[in-house]
Amino acid sequence: MPASWSPSHTLGIKQKAFSWRIDGRGNIFIKRKFKKARFPRIDKISFSHLEKLYGFMQDMEWKNLANGAAKLYMGTEKDGIGKFLYRLRPEVPYAQLSSQLASIFYHSEVWKWNEQKRGMKFLLLSEDWKQKTMHYYLISLSLENDGISQDRSSEYMIIETQGQEEVHQKVKQMKLSAFFSY
Repeated sequence: MPASWSPSHTLGIKQKAFSWRIDGRGNIFIKRKFKKARFPRIDKISFSHLEKLYGFMQDMEWKNLANGAAKLYMGTEKDGIGKFLYRLRPEVPYAQLSSQLASIFYHSEVWKWNEQKRGMKFLLLSEDWKQKTMHYYLISLSLENDGISQDRSSEYMIIETQGQEEVHQKVKQMKLSAFFSY
């Protein structure tokens, strides 16, 4: 079965659409379209890099998004998530994936967001980023298939302690209840 892309958007003032998926190993793939590019760009953030990012966030301090292209290129960007990714792979487009990761981890309830559109900061909430992100990914695909807005998806999130089997059962029940409610 081919992997499905979950549509989403960044959190900033200029919200940008992107799609993403996570594989069984914990690698996250992000598909985004640049203005002048003919085809979308797909980037992979490896499980290894995500684990390092988790380690960076683990001190329970608020972290700046810090992903300004010019500042990263010039080496003047303040410490933060984008600059951390830039150190892992010194490519500005890779470091700017911090915007998409911030959105994914915020909606997965892995990170807390300071709710600022400028001066965005994030704080680690959950130790099990992979499980929570996988859970959110599966729910987002189900909600998308059912036509439910991603912005309302937190209303439908299932408690994290429930097993994956229970998640699938709840999704089936939601679909059946929608079918029989007419």
